[in-house]
Amino acid sequence: MATLHIVRRGLASFGFLIVAGIGTAGAQELRDWPCPQPLAEHAAPEAAWGGPLPAALPEGWRDDAAVRAVVAFAANPENPPSEGARAIAEFADDLGADRRERLMLVFAGLLQRFDTLRGFLIEGVRDFVLRARILRDAVAQHDAALAALPATGDLEVEEKRRGFEEARFWDARNLDDALEEAEFLCHRYAYLDEKLRRLANVVRSEL
Repeated sequence: MATLHIVRRGLASFGFLIVAGIGTAGAQELRDWPCPQPLAEHAAPEAAWGGPLPAALPEGWRDDAAVRAVVAFAANPENPPSEGARAIAEFADDLGADRRERLMLVFAGLLQRFDTLRGFLIEGVRDFVLRARILRDAVAQHDAALAALPATGDLEVEEKRRGFEEARFWDARNLDDALEEAEFLCHRYAYLDEKLRRLANVVRSEL
């Protein structure tokens, strides 16, 4: 996946939603799936279509070069839904007697391509949640080590304190970053479903 460009904002509000009390003894567990949207490995065709399908989903959409091209363009994350909708409408303008079959091929192709993108996002969210768990535990260990040190001490004690504090600072910062990355992917996950529905609406209207 392309490198994610995120503005660092300290501890994101999302972090408060999925884990409370970082570094405290009563911290909640990070949820396996922190996104507000339910986890679904595959898009339900009827949900994306907005109701019962007019026909069974055809196979072999990749065998049709024109269908393959419009699906690739519309599903490309770099292209907004409006551009994908325009490409589908232009494709439909040239269709003849096979209009229904080929438009349903487009819809079948969109479902498969969006499921592939969905898989990337789900994997990314899970990776950042795992990273956040590891970092949260590291922060808790630093807190415990700091609490075990005497309030005042000799040079060796103060050097240990500075070492624990610095390590905690960087692990806490990386924890914040992991939570922000997960939040960003959750937004992309929601956007993916919305984009698929908008493109499916165009296919349906062109029928």
